[in-house]
Amino acid sequence: MTDTFVWTKLGKVFDPADFPGRPWMSSFAQAPATLVRDDYVRVYFSTRPVPDTKGQFESYSAWLDLDRADLTKVLRVAENPVLTLGDTGTFDEFGTYPFSAIETDQGILGYYAGWTRCESVPFDVAIGAARSTDGGKTFEKLGAGPIIGPSKDEPFVLSGPKIRRFSGSYYLFYIAGTKWVKHEGRAEPIYRILYGALR
Repeated sequence: MTDTFVWTKLGKVFDPADFPGRPWMSSFAQAPATLVRDDYVRVYFSTRPVPDTKGQFESYSAWLDLDRADLTKVLRVAENPVLTLGDTGTFDEFGTYPFSAIETDQGILGYYAGWTRCESVPFDVAIGAARSTDGGKTFEKLGAGPIIGPSKDEPFVLSGPKIRRFSGSYYLFYIAGTKWVKHEGRAEPIYRILYGALR
């Protein structure tokens, strides 16, 4: 017998527009990932400020806390992004999207996709790692470069990290681009889903 889930829509619980005073969080609450605590659920998500004068976006990772007894009730929203963007020329210069966190014996570790702009295609992405020492409110990057970047078999768009623990071991699931195709005049990536054990 297969376990089944029955889902009930609860409606919209969060809109960045309802929390002014955060210019880096003007719109979008994309790619949610959770960290379950005793009395609340922290939801990490990706958000954007208004585009620049050329219509170009950046993206930031943030969080909100939901009451574990009532997941429609927002308790807290991050005052600042959980990560700073990278320096000029780095893989995460223009954004972090998405973000996944897990509690470990080394603190709370976060894995994120950092992206940069390109010319022949809109963007490229690689996966970075960070650590939090304040309960998952903010994170410090483990380095300026990615932990998973382009290789001969995974040449571009390494994204969508999701960290999970099974039987005492940590596994990182992610996507990797296989090729770019033109769709309605825009380059779009084709992905495959991969995973690997973390040491």
